[in-house]
Amino acid sequence: LTVQKDMTLLFLYSSGHFAQDGISYIFPPDVTFFVHGRPIEAHRVILSARSPFFRRKFMDDWRHRQEVRFSKGKLSYPALYSLVHFFYSDRLEIAVDDMEDLIRICKVCECEGLRKVLEKELVHQKYAEYKSLRDVDNSQKRFILQGLSLPEEDRLPAAMQRFLRISLSNFSALAILENAEDADSSSQVLANMPSHSMEDLADVCILVSGKIFRCHQVVMASRSEYFKARLSRMTGFREGTAGLHGQSLPLLEEHDLSPETFDKMIEF
Repeated sequence: LTVQKDMTLLFLYSSGHFAQDGISYIFPPDVTFFVHGRPIEAHRVILSARSPFFRRKFMDDWRHRQEVRFSKGKLSYPALYSLVHFFYSDRLEIAVDDMEDLIRICKVCECEGLRKVLEKELVHQKYAEYKSLRDVDNSQKRFILQGLSLPEEDRLPAAMQRFLRISLSNFSALAILENAEDADSSSQVLANMPSHSMEDLADVCILVSGKIFRCHQVVMASRSEYFKARLSRMTGFREGTAGLHGQSLPLLEEHDLSPETFDKMIEF
């Protein structure tokens, strides 16, 4: 529940629902979608963790884009906004009128567990007798879904856990590269790295007792006041850079902490 709460607050801050706060100021959204001219701000790591479609887009077509403008007239702003909010909070709330639009978006985003639940509920909404709501149109009826209604693998904690495993595999690759004796050895290591390497969208490296961990600033800042303050001081300042395949990422060094302890901390 703590993860959902932190991510929900993060989404609300970044979407302008609350006044400027430390998280939203220091770690603003790194991508903005425009639907019929209306913006939806978000963070790549959250969207990529929840949707294979977004993960592919951010690794390819949208890799260097901070704004994405959708031109399709049939794309619904309320439906997409509700889905992005669900990605952060594991709680969906949407008008019954917008459910068909959301189902279409779920198909594109490959959110199969959510899509199946919505399709089943839509049938119920169409054919059930709502005696107390006969005079209420569907734009006023709301459908609310909690993430606990979905299979465990479709919930926020499982999605973030999958991204953690990818980050840890890249951490292992970094350790092997550091121990490579020459350029040829490094090239061989890179050639044998799994295809999912670098798909973690990490934007900071943390050095702990000589070991490098690939992390995500916005996640660490939303979960830890210490790292929120620590990362905020990186503006215009870098302790170093590190990365894979020539990628340069900010590097912070933590002292008086073992790699094993830090590993457990980022898992939390």
